[in-house]
Amino acid sequence: MKRLLPALVLIAGFAPGAVTAAVRHVDPAHSAAQDASDGSAQRPYRTLGYAMKQLKPGDTLNIAAGIYREALIFPEIAWSGAPTVIQPAGNGEVLIKGSDVVTGWEPVERGLFVKRAWKANSQQVFVDGVALQQVGGTILGGYPEKAGHPLAKLHATQGGIWPGRVAGGREQMTDMSFHYDAAAQSLYIKVPLAALDGHTVEASVRPHLVFGKGVQNVTLKKLNFQHANTSAVNQTGAIHLWQSDRNVLEELDVSHADGAGFDITGDGNIIRNSKANHCGQLGMKVRGRANRLTGNETSHNNTRGFNKWWEAGGAKFVGEGGLRDSEVSGHRALGNRGDGIWFDWMNSNNRVHDNVAAYNAGFGIHYEASQKGYIYNNYVFGNRQRGIYLPHSSDSVVAYNLVVKNGYEGIAVIDEGRSRNKPELAPRANRVLGNIVAWNGRSSLVLPVGLLDNAADYNLYVSAQEPPGFSIGWGSRENPIRKGLDAWRTASGQDANSWNESAAVPQPLADALEGRQPNPDWTQVMALASRFKIRGAQALSGTPLASLADQSSPGPKR
Repeated sequence: MKRLLPALVLIAGFAPGAVTAAVRHVDPAHSAAQDASDGSAQRPYRTLGYAMKQLKPGDTLNIAAGIYREALIFPEIAWSGAPTVIQPAGNGEVLIKGSDVVTGWEPVERGLFVKRAWKANSQQVFVDGVALQQVGGTILGGYPEKAGHPLAKLHATQGGIWPGRVAGGREQMTDMSFHYDAAAQSLYIKVPLAALDGHTVEASVRPHLVFGKGVQNVTLKKLNFQHANTSAVNQTGAIHLWQSDRNVLEELDVSHADGAGFDITGDGNIIRNSKANHCGQLGMKVRGRANRLTGNETSHNNTRGFNKWWEAGGAKFVGEGGLRDSEVSGHRALGNRGDGIWFDWMNSNNRVHDNVAAYNAGFGIHYEASQKGYIYNNYVFGNRQRGIYLPHSSDSVVAYNLVVKNGYEGIAVIDEGRSRNKPELAPRANRVLGNIVAWNGRSSLVLPVGLLDNAADYNLYVSAQEPPGFSIGWGSRENPIRKGLDAWRTASGQDANSWNESAAVPQPLADALEGRQPNPDWTQVMALASRFKIRGAQALSGTPLASLADQSSPGPKR
């Protein structure tokens, strides 16, 4: 038997159906490029579409630098085998665009041009790289003009899901705008130009720039994406992996997508050092278990003015159980027209740490109707509404954060009334510990009526003139705002070991916040906080953050 073993191994290696991992290449500029080739470096494929159809588990796909007006569509095969990699062939930039260059424009009048027989409901048009204002747009299969649309009643008293929409048609167009007449299949643009000669017009047509279902063990890295047309057809994202597990998305850059940049559903996925900025609705949304989001950025999103209470802003984790047993760290969410980082509906056991949420039109960090959120070592500043907001969430810890100069409350743990019909939404057993809460616009801290086993302690509250404000429930005649720690302690029994300092905002910091600088110098604030010492082992005992006990002063780890 021993002498037969090598022969049997040899036969198995060449058994029918055995698959060998391949290194495949796409390079449309290569003189020998054609889709009927073998995909080698000497005879590369010409298109991404053909290359993706050939892709098998374990393959590496190298893409030559350049602009591709295609999409990476994964074939529907079993992806549970060896790791697969899709990456640039070298150091040059790979840019995958969801737009096509549009030619054949007819002049209608000075500055107004029409492209006839245009079948795509383009959500974005760019002239020489500059986005035009959409007029009379429709999304998601006809909203808001289609009678009986399933989203017609949503947020109806707040302008619907798209209050930023510019209504009208061709007659309402102004310079730097576009309108699509679906009935006539005509795309109009209005620009301050006598002719379009020498100018590039791009219109978004492809809903997804990456799409796959059941994709596993795939790494996508160092690729750039622009101009998706997702919202014309559905509420997903430019990069959309559905029911997909154990994938790595690394150093990807999505910008100027019409809807969301990333939409990832599955378990064990890693998204790191990636960006989704300047997108029409949302930067990133992820659902599933054991996902790690590290070092990413979602800034300046919701450029099209969707309702921030719907699904718009930096990052939102919602639906199908939300995000569970996961991590969001090192994330930057700046200047979004909505919340910075938003967990909504039944997210659980997530670590949210070492992030920056600043200058957003909504809340900085929003952990809503969820459980076991461990929110620590974050910098949350300059947001128009609340800094850190926990409505209807329970068993969470908000610790060692810096919460500065937000327009509404610094930190709020609250029951908005939903627990009357759903007792599980009562905000119970949350802890607010070791935070720096400074110069916020309303109260420094709000805890729910009845307190419900919530606790706050070892926090540093800083105010410039009046003492800091606190309330049990939103401030009202029945629940007045308490001014100063002594009044708060008497009313609530909370913050027994906390501190209050009266100090003006240091002028360099005030200037930085006024200028919306992303990296203010916090030296003076941290120096102030270092004067106060926390008995960390006591403050965090019994929580999953007991390992932070070495942080001896309020605020993020130095």
